[in-house]
Amino acid sequence: MSGPAALLLAAGLGYVAGSIPFGFLTARYIAGVDVRSQGSGKIGATNVRRLLGWKGFFLVMALDLLKGTAAVFAAGLLVDGGVEPWVKAAAGVGAIAGHSWPVFLRFKGGRGVATGMGAMAVMLPLVVVLAVLVALPLIMMSRYMSLGSLIGAVLVGVVTLGEVLLNDQPWAYFCYAALGSGLIVIKHRDNIERILSGTERRL
Repeated sequence: MSGPAALLLAAGLGYVAGSIPFGFLTARYIAGVDVRSQGSGKIGATNVRRLLGWKGFFLVMALDLLKGTAAVFAAGLLVDGGVEPWVKAAAGVGAIAGHSWPVFLRFKGGRGVATGMGAMAVMLPLVVVLAVLVALPLIMMSRYMSLGSLIGAVLVGVVTLGEVLLNDQPWAYFCYAALGSGLIVIKHRDNIERILSGTERRL
């Protein structure tokens, strides 16, 4: 398969995988409730926690991570050689976009954090570990999930750039980190406004 065709296919595969609304399905199946009508109106693990508690949070978190991981892993099987990192990056960006604007829910989804982490875990797993190690204490101290998510997303971009410059990792991975982090920050615009005004919801 040619490079451009593989990139398009990978992005499409990632988008479809990312569009699977595990948070919506979990809340509907367990509680019989549309999670979009609760809390922030998002379909991610944080909003599901408001309905189903921490068990629901960790279930949806794991499933959202998995769809990002699966999309990038499957995309990597499409090609060999130098174009493979770009195909993985395309699938990762597609997965975040799918979770954020899912075709199955009229393009009203979540914020893409867990899905983006799952995608990056296939490319540079140590970057994900570092981001989690920094984000978790921030979340625990501030009780703002959004703050930890935002700092973690930005950190992923910075650390990935360091990996590219210092450890000869593919530039495709930085492009994924930059685009993915940008999408995640865009989806957190309302959280940023509430953090600045002191009205953000705490855990």
